[in-house]
Amino acid sequence: MYDCEGCGRPSREGLFFGSGKEAKWWCSRCQSASQKKLISSLDDRSRDVLTRDAEGVDWPFGPNVYVYMRADLLDWADRYDLRSGSTGCSSGLHWLDKGRCAKRDCHGRPGFYDHTSRPALVFNQPYRQVNLAEIWKLISEYPSLTAEVGPESWYGSGTFAVHIWNDSNRADAGRPHR
Repeated sequence: MYDCEGCGRPSREGLFFGSGKEAKWWCSRCQSASQKKLISSLDDRSRDVLTRDAEGVDWPFGPNVYVYMRADLLDWADRYDLRSGSTGCSSGLHWLDKGRCAKRDCHGRPGFYDHTSRPALVFNQPYRQVNLAEIWKLISEYPSLTAEVGPESWYGSGTFAVHIWNDSNRADAGRPHR
């Protein structure tokens, strides 16, 4: 529960506008017309990227309350031409490598698995710098997989980007098109 910037009352219903420590919580009653228009445009833009639930867009943790993260997530998804999906695979590596997953094979996840997005790739956004050798060791049993670590991440908040790709799928679903 946060105190609304507009009315000062505590509210569970609302969103943070702005980024970092400058972000301000606005309850749904006090949001301006331009804030509501921005939310609506991001929700519309998400139709081809994210799944929906009974409440509307099923925004992942972070973008569920931070509007700037919504825009960053959608820009990132557009850059890589990605759409959300679910495999039921705990780590995503079996699915990514073979196109299927026997859940019993997915045990334990490494420390860099945080704020994970999948299935066209496994995308993690940990708070700590990740050693690429650690990732290569993890995926060594999957010869079709490659990994990249970068500073860019739609989650923000000091997170890093960890991309794990299947090279045979990457031409269709992952080459940046800038």
